[in-house]
Amino acid sequence: MKYTMKDIAKKANVSVTTVSLVLNNRISRISESKKREIKNIAKEMNYHPNSAAVSLSRQVSYNIALIVPDITNPFFSSLVKQVSIDLYSKGYNVLLFNSDNSYELERKAIQRFDYQGVDGILLVPSNEFFSQKKQTLNNLISSTEKPIILLNAETDLQMSYVNFDNFKGAQMATQLLIDNNIEKIAFIRGGNNFVNANQRLLGYEETMKQNEKKVDKNLIFQGDYSMACGYKLASKILSNSDIKGIVSSNDLMLFGIIKWAKENDKDIFNLLAMVSFDNTPYSEILEKPLTTIDQDTQKMASEAVEVLLESINSNKKNIQKIIIDPHLIVRKSDKLHN
Repeated sequence: MKYTMKDIAKKANVSVTTVSLVLNNRISRISESKKREIKNIAKEMNYHPNSAAVSLSRQVSYNIALIVPDITNPFFSSLVKQVSIDLYSKGYNVLLFNSDNSYELERKAIQRFDYQGVDGILLVPSNEFFSQKKQTLNNLISSTEKPIILLNAETDLQMSYVNFDNFKGAQMATQLLIDNNIEKIAFIRGGNNFVNANQRLLGYEETMKQNEKKVDKNLIFQGDYSMACGYKLASKILSNSDIKGIVSSNDLMLFGIIKWAKENDKDIFNLLAMVSFDNTPYSEILEKPLTTIDQDTQKMASEAVEVLLESINSNKKNIQKIIIDPHLIVRKSDKLHN
């Protein structure tokens, strides 16, 4: 049997209004003992509010859209998990959409979720997102009154974002190799418009310059953040005997290089010192665990959810720009730690 507030009110010998005030934790003059009694009765009856009715009365859906570019990427999978945990604990459902790194799919998803009446949107932008004209992106953002928060990216657009300090992360990775007396350090970057790619490249270049090291453009390789890309770049990188270290803009590209090396009988862990970004779960189970820049997805998720819910509850688009410090996790992929 499904019980209602009326049933609780009858058993507690109070009005339905009193029950509503107590169960919704509203300010009232009801005694603490009566509140406990009403809540205990509700618990005994296994009472749950009608979510549809609550949504209609408050003009909220308790649904949050989460758009990610590639759910198969371990970093994004971890971020989805953490966001879902945070939102669920606060009474919200997550509607997940995989954009497959397509701006057009992102645009359609934002419009569809807006039409469906979600309370807000968390957007992890695709690599095509920032390739669009600024006015195009401004039009997209202003097309909905619902707050849209960027994760894992930063922008000068009129929207809040939560991101890691990618410049600092690349500095930390590069400096580690320099401190270990690695002379020729290659860098694998993302495309020109890829999310966070330029900041990571700048961090590498600036650190090399600060240490009076030549920035050799022949040691900078462009990738697309995929393992397949790393696999394709491997032969070119490993054929250059001058290269003694690699900083990769993400774990996946480095995984691709390691895969190629194993297939071609190259002892890559003794040939090169390696550092990358993301600290994905697989980085610990390699033959030599990977030294990597950790980007705390739990911290990113909690910050983004807090910003989003604050915007929803205030009904204002307050612009917040949050940058989280990365952490260097030193393992054995730096050959000097073998």
